[in-house]
Amino acid sequence: MNQRARQRARAVVKMLIPEDYERLQSLKINDLGFGYDPFGLEIESAMMAYAVAKFIYTHWFRVESHGMENVPLKGPVLVTPNHSGVLPFDGAMIMVDVTKKMETPRVMRAVVDNFAGFLPFLNTLFYRWGQIIGARRNFEELLRQGEMVLVFPEGHKGTGKPYRERYKLTRFNVGFMELSLLNKTPIVPTAVIGAEEQYPYMLDLKPLARVLNFPYMPVTPMMLLLGPLGIVPLPTKYSIYYGEPLHLYRDYPPETVKDPDTIYELVDTVKTRVQELIDQGLRERKGVFGFSLSPVDALLGGVGETAPSEERRQIQEKTGP
Repeated sequence: MNQRARQRARAVVKMLIPEDYERLQSLKINDLGFGYDPFGLEIESAMMAYAVAKFIYTHWFRVESHGMENVPLKGPVLVTPNHSGVLPFDGAMIMVDVTKKMETPRVMRAVVDNFAGFLPFLNTLFYRWGQIIGARRNFEELLRQGEMVLVFPEGHKGTGKPYRERYKLTRFNVGFMELSLLNKTPIVPTAVIGAEEQYPYMLDLKPLARVLNFPYMPVTPMMLLLGPLGIVPLPTKYSIYYGEPLHLYRDYPPETVKDPDTIYELVDTVKTRVQELIDQGLRERKGVFGFSLSPVDALLGGVGETAPSEERRQIQEKTGP
């Protein structure tokens, strides 16, 4: 945007969400003098994206959250949620939530899969909104600058898993743990409840995915019934749980990254904690859509559905309930 367009964007945001405008004004970025930071974040573009996402946050997914006090107000931090729902609405809702509810609002930078950097036009929007491609150098530089980074350790495997595997975590990537130890960064394990049911993903059209260079090409029943309108997610009720930060770097020095076995153990520690938060959220929710059980709600999972935790099951087999 040029300067005039930025002024118009701010005026539109102030008109749409006057209650949040001052908070958004307080957000600071490392502006190089061109209106955006070294990674392409433009505050006006991010504000516009926030205004749109907040409408979805408030009126569609009706997001509620727990444990915001566990998210550090300053310094580098990694927020590590489960990932699901075909399209990354879960990341957008977390970003709105922390901007809206933190005592002192912070910019949250989301790490996206590498393939997103090659999507024409969309890649530029991702950069302007503050997201970064998951190259290790980008990731590390943000932590060195003391930024808050949202990273999904499951990667696209999480959003691409079939509906029958909802709320079962896939294998976590290890890069976030290595960077946490090297940069002495706390990890906030996080769970998102509700995204799994927004697109009941049943089928992956792998040949089409390969042609488009996508990691997967999901098909849901709603897409089959409604065609293009099926891309609209179901209005499931979102609940976000932020766990207490894990300061693993206090007990494990940077040299630990050279020990793969220990790294995998630490990654499993984070994974287990995320699964525990997921299980808690499933026990506490009132239904997929946030109200009493209905036939559709029952079909999609019911009230208080508890996903099995493989880690917990293994422990119980060894030690008992």
